[in-house]
Amino acid sequence: MKKHLLITLFSFTSLFTFAQMGSIGFSLGLPQGDFKENTDATGFGGDLSIAFPFQKGTPVYLGLDINYMIYGRNAQNHDLFATINDQNGNELARLDIPLRVVNTNSIFGTHAFVRGVIPLEMIQPYGEALFGFRYISTNTKILDRSDDRRWATEDDSDVISRETVLDDWILSYGFGGGFLIKIAPKAFIDLRVNYFKGQRAEYYDGSDTESWDVTFSGTNFDEATVSGDDLTFDTSARESTTDLLVIKFGVAFKI
Repeated sequence: MKKHLLITLFSFTSLFTFAQMGSIGFSLGLPQGDFKENTDATGFGGDLSIAFPFQKGTPVYLGLDINYMIYGRNAQNHDLFATINDQNGNELARLDIPLRVVNTNSIFGTHAFVRGVIPLEMIQPYGEALFGFRYISTNTKILDRSDDRRWATEDDSDVISRETVLDDWILSYGFGGGFLIKIAPKAFIDLRVNYFKGQRAEYYDGSDTESWDVTFSGTNFDEATVSGDDLTFDTSARESTTDLLVIKFGVAFKI
């Protein structure tokens, strides 16, 4: 996922140089329909978009919108205990493994759009249709809370393990509109609302990850390292369509 995200952002940055309209801002995501029935989470994040005129002198634009939101994040401290035994089964040492587990639920979306703008002087209404994909994921990071970071995999980091617990790509399409409010010759306040229809997907709610019980399932360990692969957690994913209402507030520029 990180590789795809970097490629997308690099391509987006390159296109931004040639764009005729661009905007950057904050976004708020509100689950709708079955998605809302399964989770009461609200997404918070950022939004970038660029647009090119369909034809010179025509207020119709083709563009690309990129949006990232976190819709649930929590952290818990866990203290795990393990014993080292000799070949006869006698206990030689008891290890205390203090951990901090951080769970993050997020949605990354990229959509192409067609936008029609009414070119008034101070306030320019517009409508748009969008089509693309969203990537919904739950990521878990396990951190070492020991004073000497003895369980971390790297000397300069407290991270024991990073893992994408669950992820899904979703076909997404929708419509929306907004207003460009002029604040300078080429600068505008951009107020926008988009409604997206999303395919069925599996995902976790923030309340799910809060109740995760982390246990150590390894059989071989020493005082130098604990493998993140030995850490397990168990819960059932939710599943539904993923309709989403996204409210955006930002600043737009025209070249």
